[in-house]
Amino acid sequence: MDAPVNLRLLLRIALVATLLTLASCAQRLPPRPAPAVPPVAALQSSLCPKPETTPASEMPKRYLDRMAIIDARKDFSQAPEPGYVLDANSVVRFPRIEPIGVIMIGDSIITGWSGYFAKVFPNAFIDGRVGRQFSAILPIWKTLQQCHTTRGVRDVVVELGTNGEVSPQDMQEFLQMAGNRQIFLVVPEMPRPWEHEVQQLYLQTAAEHPNVHLVRWDLLSANHPSYFWTDRVHPNWQGIQVMVQAIAQALAAHNS
Repeated sequence: MDAPVNLRLLLRIALVATLLTLASCAQRLPPRPAPAVPPVAALQSSLCPKPETTPASEMPKRYLDRMAIIDARKDFSQAPEPGYVLDANSVVRFPRIEPIGVIMIGDSIITGWSGYFAKVFPNAFIDGRVGRQFSAILPIWKTLQQCHTTRGVRDVVVELGTNGEVSPQDMQEFLQMAGNRQIFLVVPEMPRPWEHEVQQLYLQTAAEHPNVHLVRWDLLSANHPSYFWTDRVHPNWQGIQVMVQAIAQALAAHNS
């Protein structure tokens, strides 16, 4: 009887020793990290379509686009603050003051002076790109809607029309997408073949839609060559102050 009892006792001792050894090894192993849970903002960012990311080396090197970049570099010599000027093909600036109060979509004019726009309109979301056509506003607005950037925004400033003709169909489609928001069209001034056609379309659009307002950059800059660089398209520091002040006054007038 003693032999089996001793055997069972030895087996129990061996089992206990094994369990203690496993427990000791488990304590020495590094803890397994908990699965990372991305914040809501990160999830939304991953789901939202990404903004335009065409490398500068792959962009069409049109003469007018090259001139826009050259003019943007000239702006550094006049701007009182270096941060007012951006030497880049495109820009996306989120507001410094939440929530977003106004969305601004434009071309090289907004892009080059985006820092100054951000200074005057700290609650603005700014999206600019050199050489941008008006038709680009349709996919841009769709992206902003998908990312909920347009939610609660009442005012939209559109600084487009300098780089090509504006289709009435594109204009109507954009207005339908924007809904009952207040739309501020900056009437372009440029010595290009489509100048008067674009200006007339903007005037007609404002006359037919009570929520569309005009910022008459064309009238403010008329007979003021000192507002422009040599291409008579891109405003210098003197000219951009006039344009931005006009936009600010138009926004204030319809939000008072």
